[in-house]
Amino acid sequence: MARGHSLADVIEFRGLIEPAIAALAAERVTQTELAELGEIFAQQEHKVAAGESYVDEDTRFHELIGEASRNELLTTLLGVVWDVLRESREQWLQTNTRAHASLDAHRRVLSALTAHDPDAARRAAADHIKAVGEEILRLIGGSKA
Repeated sequence: MARGHSLADVIEFRGLIEPAIAALAAERVTQTELAELGEIFAQQEHKVAAGESYVDEDTRFHELIGEASRNELLTTLLGVVWDVLRESREQWLQTNTRAHASLDAHRRVLSALTAHDPDAARRAAADHIKAVGEEILRLIGGSKA
């Protein structure tokens, strides 16, 4: 893992920080940001249906939620996490099952943000990160690489 962080540690960190970011974003997101999130989600759906890589859209979706939280420190910390994960993301995002599960999770997060429901956003983000983390660790055999 880049920078000496174990993948399990990074996943655990994401599970702590991203639900909090999503909850804040649900309270603070603007209509413009919601529209952009909807566009990103639509692009992701299109790419998944076409069997194309959607890493850029996935990253931007999460980044925009971070920006909508209006907390620069949280956004900075999230950026560090993405930098640590950057090299490995392409591989584990591209399974067909993972792609559709990611779309379903993003749909739930977007719905909670649109409803300005922080509790639902926190739950949707937590469920998403937990599922992603479990899948990643399963794919690499549970190692702390």
